[in-house]
Amino acid sequence: MRRLIPIVLGVVALLTGVRAQQIEAPTLSLLLGRAGWYVDEFIEKFSNVVAEERYLQDSTIPLPTGLSVGGRGAGPLASAMLLGTATHREMRSDFLFVSLQGSFDWLPFRDVFELDAIPIRDREERLTKLFLQPSADSTKQAERIREEAARYNLGNMKRTINNPVLAVAILQGDFQQRFRFTLGKPDPTVGPTVWIIEYKETERPTLIQGKGGIDLFAEGRLWVEAETGRLMKTEMLLIQPLLRGLVTTVFKFDERFGIAVPTEMVEQYITDNGTQVTAKATYDRFRRFDVSVDEELKKDPSKR
Repeated sequence: MRRLIPIVLGVVALLTGVRAQQIEAPTLSLLLGRAGWYVDEFIEKFSNVVAEERYLQDSTIPLPTGLSVGGRGAGPLASAMLLGTATHREMRSDFLFVSLQGSFDWLPFRDVFELDAIPIRDREERLTKLFLQPSADSTKQAERIREEAARYNLGNMKRTINNPVLAVAILQGDFQQRFRFTLGKPDPTVGPTVWIIEYKETERPTLIQGKGGIDLFAEGRLWVEAETGRLMKTEMLLIQPLLRGLVTTVFKFDERFGIAVPTEMVEQYITDNGTQVTAKATYDRFRRFDVSVDEELKKDPSKR
């Protein structure tokens, strides 16, 4: 029996060493480097992908919102738009990420086809006509559809950060120098080799701008898989004089695309008078959409 003791202790020591090796922290520069390479791959593989979005919004008080009375088959542009109030809103949309000339400048395009369980237009053919069969009026029509989708929001406001992939841009090589990064702790709840990176924006002009071109400095956290640089979760906090907004996106690896795609976006807004608006969007039915964007649309000012 006494002969077994050193062997057992040796096994314990070996296991302890393996465990220590597994949790050894990667360097911040290594994570940022791998994440930068991954984001380039993400842009290439996820450009021009359309998903189905289910978007739920709730408010602590009734807020103004657009109401369509068009009914099935009537496109929003042909529908009468009324203004009402509500504390709950549910939208289903085609959500398209249109890549602009291979950069991270994506034009998020939300085309609502169902509002509070009521169909407001026929789904088929609209994206095709807008982007694959563009007409002289396609650019203006696309912009009107985007504006109308924003008016359906609780508060009848055009939110600039309800884009599930916006925070991915922070890890793009050209953008990293604009932020101060700090290595945080591992988060096994997200993944076995996922580490948290905290960030604060430090340079102007900022990634997000408010009304009148006011710079809004972003801060938050990024969850990066150490071995691959894959981004598994993002968090972005923006504070304005009258509004505080927090947007969190969760990603899941998709073998079809070879990257982690967004599956859930959660938003929390608090106004200066205490009103709270929460929103949750889920994404599925991802599919490739071959888009050739009109040149005039590419020059559209950033509305991220």
